[in-house]
Order: sequence, then structure tokens, then C-alpha cells
Amino acid sequence: MHLRLYWKLPFFYIFVILFFFGSFYSFAQKKKNNPQLLRAESEFQRGNWDSAFSIYKKLATVDPNYLAAQLGMASCLVEKRRYPSAISTFLRAIEISPDHPQIQAALASTYFKNKQSKEAVKWYQNAIDSSTSRAQLSWYLNLGTIEADLGNTERARQIYNLTVQLYPQSVPSYYNLGIILLRQNRLDEADACFYAAVELNPDFDPALFGRGEVATKKHDFMLAEEFYRASIQLNPRKSSYTYAYAQNLLRQGKSEEGKRQLKQARRLKAEKHSRQAHEWAERKNWQEVCRNLQLAVEVDPTFLNAIEELAYVHAELGNLNQAKSTLSIGLLNVPNWAPGYWERGKVKQRTQEIEGAKLDFQKAIILSPEAIPPKISMAKLLLKTETDLPTALQLVQAAIELDPLPEYQQILKLIEEKLDSPK
Repeated sequence: MHLRLYWKLPFFYIFVILFFFGSFYSFAQKKKNNPQLLRAESEFQRGNWDSAFSIYKKLATVDPNYLAAQLGMASCLVEKRRYPSAISTFLRAIEISPDHPQIQAALASTYFKNKQSKEAVKWYQNAIDSSTSRAQLSWYLNLGTIEADLGNTERARQIYNLTVQLYPQSVPSYYNLGIILLRQNRLDEADACFYAAVELNPDFDPALFGRGEVATKKHDFMLAEEFYRASIQLNPRKSSYTYAYAQNLLRQGKSEEGKRQLKQARRLKAEKHSRQAHEWAERKNWQEVCRNLQLAVEVDPTFLNAIEELAYVHAELGNLNQAKSTLSIGLLNVPNWAPGYWERGKVKQRTQEIEGAKLDFQKAIILSPEAIPPKISMAKLLLKTETDLPTALQLVQAAIELDPLPEYQQILKLIEEKLDSPK
């Protein structure tokens, strides 16, 4: 099963939450009369969580019942992923305003982020029950998703049934109900829900894919193929779509195209892990960078970009054996990968495997005779070890012919001096 429920977490912008505490006018007046609160919200919106938290905390110290300050602190803690502390602060806010659905929903969301699903269910239900008018769509969607994750499929179906009645124009509601019905093997009902979602939004690719899954369960592989193709056309980066399409082709005996699509599915999944690694790199979390790049390599050992990046990170962190091992995986799967030999040669040189480094540089030169870096690396290694200086001279001269950089001229000069010096 490749389908996932549509999940919609509310965003924790302070000014959105606070809007519901009274009329906009009275709220604006309170902000106008409290420049510290204005400053805290400004810091929050700029992403300065620590600075905003400090201001909110001072306001709460002066007045422990200042609801805006308590919510401000809680929201900063959520952004900093300090969920247990955020939960405690939201609970304090609920003590001040016991039946406020917006605060209850924010608490529910935080419980879910902290992997406390049962508490999240309780507080989403409280938020829905506390609403004097129709509760927010996202609360129903989130509640149904959590119930489904807990294995309460029938309860999730009841929630989504109610949701499509309350929000008849909601594409996610029909889609989520379709997934639950598909899990219950109520295929015609599931297909009807996916059809309704597509009618409301023809470009909603998950619903088209859902119709493909229904057709597959009915063994109508030709119809499933049409829906899989349509979903891929709308969202070509979704690896699960391509994987299901590949399996469909194989079931129909279209082995060559099926194998090609399986390979494409692996690459798409690997690319997703690589993108996640880049996101972690921006936060300088190198452990997660390595983990995601490793997943990318495991999914697709021919994905040379991920292999090169993982080896580079390992080398920068001083994990030279791991860097060498990673490059060896790439070379095992892509034997003619010249940059891989060059990179592995540099790592071997750092681990004092001089002969191994020479062999790798030599292989890179043979595979890519126009590439300059392996020539220069080999020449510098021969110069450093003072072995086979004539070959080093030839390599640098060849590099200079391709690109006469001053750095290469300097290496040439050093080699010539060594050759001219008395033995």
C-alpha cells in the first residue's frame, strides 16, 4: 500500500492564535499598549526564537496569567522542537483559558509531534467539542489520521464521514476517507471517494493514484496503468508512484519497461533522501546528513552524486575509512567512474596507502584522459615521494597544455628542479 493519509498540522504563528481571544480591535489595542509584546512577536516572525522567548518569559514573570506571553513561550518552544516544555506551557495557557479550542488544538498538535498520539486524540476531540461553531477542517483531518495510525480504522472512517458532510468541498476529506475505505477493502466506495476528490481538483495526484490502487486490487491492470501514468505526469518526483507503475507493468508481462521504471523509482527515492540531506546540511547536522546520504546510496548504489557527497562529508569529518568504503561502493556498481577513482586515490593518500593511491590516480587518468585533476594529483604524489619524476613531468606538462594555471607552472618548476638537482 503506497497511499498515505493527508495530514495538515496547524502553523504556530502567534498572531494567528491570538486573533481568537477577542475582537480584533481589542487585541490591537492591547498590542499597542504593550510594546514588549509587539517586539516579541516581531522577533518570532523573523525566526529569532530565543530572543522572542526571552521577551515572552519576562512578560509572563511579571504577570503569570498573561495568556499572550504563555502562548508566545509555548510557540517558541515548539519551533525549537522542545516539545515536552511546550506541552507544559500550553497546559498552563489552558489553565488560564480552559475551553479555548485554538489552544487545545495547538496542544494536540504538540502532543503528536512528541509522539504522544493518545493525548493528541484527546485534545483534538476537546478542541472540536469546545468549538461553538463548526470546528476547523484541519482538526478533523489530523484527528482521523492519528486514529488511523493507532489502528482505529473504523473510528477514522467515522471522522472522515463526518468531515465530508461538514466540508463537502474538501478534497483531503474525500481522499482520506477513500484511503480508509481502501484499507477496509471497500473498493467501490473508496473509488467513489477518490473520484469525488478528482472532480473537485483534477490535478490532485494522490487521488488519481488512489484510483490506480483500487484498480490494481480489482486486477484491472490496464485501467490501473492509466491512473498511475496520470499521477506520475502530475507529480514525476514521487517515487512510490513510479514504483507502483513498475510493478503494474511487470504484472502485465512488460518486463523491460517494468525494470526501467523500477530503476527510475529507486533513483527518485534516492534523490528524495539526498534533498533531505541537503536540508540537514543547512542546519549543520552532519549526523543526519550522513544518515540520509547513506539511505540514498543504499536505495540506489549507482547514484554517484550521493556517493560523492557522502564520501566528502566522511572525509571532512575525518572518517577516512568510511569515505574510502563509500567510494568503493560506487566503483563496484559503476566501474568506469573516473572521478570516483580520483577521489578514492586522494583518500588513500591521506591514509598513507601510497601505492593504492597511485593505482587509483592512474585508473582515473586512463578512464578520463582529458581530465586535469587526476594528472595533477598523480604528479604531486610522485613529486612528494620523489618516485618516477619523468612521469610526473609529463603529467604536469599535459595539464598545462589543457589549462596553464600558475599553480601548475609552480609544480612544473619544482619537478624540473628535482630532476636537475645532483643525485
